[in-house]
Amino acid sequence: MSNTVRFERQQWLWLAVPFAGLLAVAIALSLFESHLLYRVQLQSLFLNTPLFFRQCMVSSGGLLSWAGAWFTQFFYHPVLGVSLLCLLWALLVVLLMAAFRIPARWAVLTLIPVSMLLLSNVTLGYWIFYLKLRGCFFVATLGTLVAVSLLWCFRLLSSRRILSILFIPLSVACCYPLAGFYALLAAMLIAVISWRIEGFSWRHAILCDILAVASVIAVPQICYEWLYHETPLEGVYLTALPSFFVQGKPYPIYYIPYLVLALSLVLMAASYRRLPEEEHRPLHRRLFWITQTLLPCILVIVTVFFWYKDDNFHRELRMSRAVSQHDWQQVLTISAEPGSEPTRAICLMRHLALFRLGCLGSEMYRYPRGSARPSAPFPVRIVQTEGKMLYMNYGITNFCVRWCIEDGVEYGWSVSILQHLIKCSLLNGEYDAARKYISILKKTRFHRQWCTRYESYVRNPRLMADDQELFPILPLLAADTDYLTSDNADIEQFLLNHFVSTDSRNPVYQELALSAAMQLKNSRLFWPQFYQYTSLHPDSPVPLHYQEAACLFGRLSHEVDTSRMPFDAEVVHRCDEFLAARDQHRGRDYLQEHFGDTYFFDYFYNASAQ
Repeated sequence: MSNTVRFERQQWLWLAVPFAGLLAVAIALSLFESHLLYRVQLQSLFLNTPLFFRQCMVSSGGLLSWAGAWFTQFFYHPVLGVSLLCLLWALLVVLLMAAFRIPARWAVLTLIPVSMLLLSNVTLGYWIFYLKLRGCFFVATLGTLVAVSLLWCFRLLSSRRILSILFIPLSVACCYPLAGFYALLAAMLIAVISWRIEGFSWRHAILCDILAVASVIAVPQICYEWLYHETPLEGVYLTALPSFFVQGKPYPIYYIPYLVLALSLVLMAASYRRLPEEEHRPLHRRLFWITQTLLPCILVIVTVFFWYKDDNFHRELRMSRAVSQHDWQQVLTISAEPGSEPTRAICLMRHLALFRLGCLGSEMYRYPRGSARPSAPFPVRIVQTEGKMLYMNYGITNFCVRWCIEDGVEYGWSVSILQHLIKCSLLNGEYDAARKYISILKKTRFHRQWCTRYESYVRNPRLMADDQELFPILPLLAADTDYLTSDNADIEQFLLNHFVSTDSRNPVYQELALSAAMQLKNSRLFWPQFYQYTSLHPDSPVPLHYQEAACLFGRLSHEVDTSRMPFDAEVVHRCDEFLAARDQHRGRDYLQEHFGDTYFFDYFYNASAQ
């Protein structure tokens, strides 16, 4: 039996390769990116209303954004969202094979565009907080389906010369408002494949190319002049593509998956087989096996290499979700995991968890500390990632609302923003505002039950006393002074200055003020807060780290006589031992090994918050 006949009988095996790859992708996404996908749907919003649809359609490609947002909401259950995404990729594989007449034994080639679509999502990292394109995780997939479908329709009409010629400008004119860039991509693919279709003369192919290029140039310009008013002129050819642009600086490297995707489709069009009988041409056995094994290996290596795997980013996502579930012990467990130096966002969420558990003064220096920069080529601000959640949990609701409004206007409204606005409105007693935001969020698919719970608080605010998230925030609201200022997008510095400068007789709030003075490493700020703390807790022992700070400041500045303060003997002994070791120049490593869990080490060797 010849090799060719054997390959033909095993076609179903080659056809199974891309679908096996999709299964592997689905498993990987579900196992390793569930927290990312859940956060993606929180950063998105889909409302089943005519108004939301009209808002999506204010620029070309709006239908893709609307549909992408609809699919994104299913990431509420990550496995369900991943299943839908992989089903769309499976449909794309089938369309690619049909539109480009790809033989079953070459089905592995369809993994190239699918891999690029996967990379366009899993390389984003912190971009999920800054992208303005609705439904970004699905838009590229849906757009590619549209482009390949239009190409397939053109090929089916190729036997009718007049219809095929008219199809080019009509498809661009009709689909550009709906699919944006991907309608233009379809026109360029048609221009390439017209030279390969059986029965097309070179004159016919040239005419198709002229119409395709003219349509690509003219239709976006016409739509810009007459239809749309929210798309800049330089962006009319790139609508429905994400804008990798932050603080006036572009980051074009993130367009590489989209570029490779377009080039792979162009090459498929250029290598289109004129006749189905070409599928039966004999193929060199060695070339076939090299391609079948080497190409999947290359795609796997490239995908794994460029997959965004930053440990701190994923820890932040997990910690944020634990905060939303009020699982403060889980927040501490995640922050204590071994790994790279933590970011400030991790430290701030851990600080919040320690405060909520009532062990801030005794454990705040027993966890890994650090100030690692987020792994992103652009500046990432905590205030735009976890800042709104931190402001709300510390009772600084005015700044939470401010950043919700600013980010909603700049990057688009999301489930997360609406949830924060609802909680802040309830905490502030603004029940009409809470009712308005709840009525909007109730139009989502998976957050109606959440809204029902908070709607009961609008009808009866006393029920908030039983809410394990909102009730601990209520005592902090009284300490929120009514002043007008700016945080300069530096939430950590703002929180420290806010706590330490607010005069409060609230014992719970006073602990925040004292810990802020310690972190600012300012003895003149520390002593008034320390005396206030001890007066508000007359019958409670002073926590370990507050004793360490008082003992150290007493040794260093001599502004206050600490000799009669009832410090634990162990605290005094370790303070003297630390200062002696430092005077002997024992080195940072030695001091960290023996005193890394004390305020003494933090004061001298960790960066000040000032």
